[in-house]
Amino acid sequence: MPIVSVSLDGALLRSVDEIARHRNYRSRSEAVREALREFVHATEWDRNAARASIILAVLYEKGNPKADLAILQHRFDEIRTMLHTHLDDRNCLQIFVVEGSTSRLKELIAHIRRVKGVKVIKFIEAAGGP
Repeated sequence: MPIVSVSLDGALLRSVDEIARHRNYRSRSEAVREALREFVHATEWDRNAARASIILAVLYEKGNPKADLAILQHRFDEIRTMLHTHLDDRNCLQIFVVEGSTSRLKELIAHIRRVKGVKVIKFIEAAGGP
């Protein structure tokens, strides 16, 4: 296996080491390999598929985004269901279950990224797709 050198600041390296210990990885390298596999999968999820089923988790600040995110359900028929929950006094979580053409799903994700107050978007590609 080739060896690759990567520069990390001290805080990030401490976090990686702590996670590696907590999750019982054999080494720091194994933890980094898993993180990179997830990054590649998340980045390339649509490369070979015309259609996909995905679950989007959107973390955002309470306030205006809720209305903006709800409007998307009327704009995108690909949204099969949405779930909203309050995480604390400042943050909400919106979960979308969507399926459709990968180009349309990319368009939806782009719209969500532009919503003011959105902090994090994570997604899982559902096995099998439509």
